[in-house]
Amino acid sequence: MSLHESFDVLCWSIYSIDKNIKSVAVINNKGKIVEKILKPEFAEQFPDYFNEIFCMHHVLQISMGRDFDDHHGPVNYHISERANLTTLTFPLNEDVLLVTTSKNVSPITLARKIIPLIEKHRQPV
Repeated sequence: MSLHESFDVLCWSIYSIDKNIKSVAVINNKGKIVEKILKPEFAEQFPDYFNEIFCMHHVLQISMGRDFDDHHGPVNYHISERANLTTLTFPLNEDVLLVTTSKNVSPITLARKIIPLIEKHRQPV
């Protein structure tokens, strides 16, 4: 299975966890989207130029968190709750997994459902 196919499978498995998930994306360390699945109405809210800044913010957040891995252990995930959406970011080897949801989701419960899928993705086929 190629890396692209692997990311596609991971994104779809996460996307299907909950109907309130608006998007799932794998972002490389330069802030570029490698794979994504999103609801059409969510795509309309984020023009391309804004999407790049949004993604880079989350990559930087995970990257800066790695600076403290030696002292506190690796980051499992970050949660950012805003007025109308919640984002969850997960380190994914050199990449970042970004999940965007509506406010109708318990972010910690969702994160705990996503972590085993990421671990399964990391295992060799």
